[in-house]
Amino acid sequence: MRQRPHVDSSVHTSAHGRKKAPQDGGVLLAATELFVGKSWHDVEEKKIFLELARNLLPATTLQDRRRIASMLAAHPEIPDDLLELLASDEDELTAYPALRYSQRLSVDLLLRKVRSGPDSLRRAIANRPSLRESVLTALCEHAGADVIRVLLQREDVRLAPVHHDKLSRRSEIVAALGLELAGQDALNPDGLMGQYLHLPAPLKAKAIAAAEITSLVDKARTPGSGTLHRRDGRLCDALVARARAGDRPHFAALLNQGLSLSQPVCDQLLQGTQKDGLTIALKALGMSPSQTATVLIRMFGEDMPLSDLRGLLRFHRTLSVGAAGVLTSQWILRDEDTGTASPRHAPQYQETRRPQETARTTSGAAEIGPARQKTGS
Repeated sequence: MRQRPHVDSSVHTSAHGRKKAPQDGGVLLAATELFVGKSWHDVEEKKIFLELARNLLPATTLQDRRRIASMLAAHPEIPDDLLELLASDEDELTAYPALRYSQRLSVDLLLRKVRSGPDSLRRAIANRPSLRESVLTALCEHAGADVIRVLLQREDVRLAPVHHDKLSRRSEIVAALGLELAGQDALNPDGLMGQYLHLPAPLKAKAIAAAEITSLVDKARTPGSGTLHRRDGRLCDALVARARAGDRPHFAALLNQGLSLSQPVCDQLLQGTQKDGLTIALKALGMSPSQTATVLIRMFGEDMPLSDLRGLLRFHRTLSVGAAGVLTSQWILRDEDTGTASPRHAPQYQETRRPQETARTTSGAAEIGPARQKTGS
């Protein structure tokens, strides 16, 4: 077996952080032009060209390196060691041609580039004529939305269920490509429900429908089992009190306690773009329509049109408690996959307020009436 020449790992071909070396005066570029002018070279010629390139590449200007890489990337006679040197270059435009066109790069190098990025080089790899299963899997794990879109649009690349599952677990990909993933059946019902907070609006109805069906199936399998989350009256009253006081941190902490959602998700539910998500969480806790109206008004009333509030209350009324519980349970499972979940079995609400806070809580009913009048309910 022919032994490949040893590549000196100390040779640094990056355009950044290199010690200044004497310019090669375009010698390597000229030699490359001569090399690519022939379609075939004997072993000795390739060995000489490799040694020349290894010695002169650190002293070659950035512009010349890019031209050299472009000329050599698809040449059938380029020495493998030189090919990997160019593909490993820290300058993206030097590395791009080899990563995009050369068929002789090792899978290990491609995997390293996919994991380290940037996305411009991941795009080069995503556009390669053929992709190994391991490289495709790594792209689904690490690449950004624009790169994943390249894979979805390729007719010769078919994502397997394992790839769909990996993409379904990445919130940023679902938010950017949800419709395209759904169009290719890459979002299963669990993926839709688990990523509800990141779905584009047209897909949220599908997630709700999936949750309702799942809830009905669960009830049919275990009749009389009740809802996933039983109502805790004290917790609901405490949430209303925290909402009335404008105390968002403690409100989020109570959501965390009541539903076992991670703290980041509880904080996310209090953002203006997640009003429907908060409504689902309140339904899962068994909160009444009047209490829900109070919370929504106190949390979002300043910037929320009355028509939106009515729509949310209608959503709260039509959504079943079982479906709300299924959705929040899927959010917990998604958090467990990412390692951010809270303990699954959170204790029931513990009374820790001072007496004066308790007095404010018990007087909260006085404000529910006006809130209901504002909603027209």
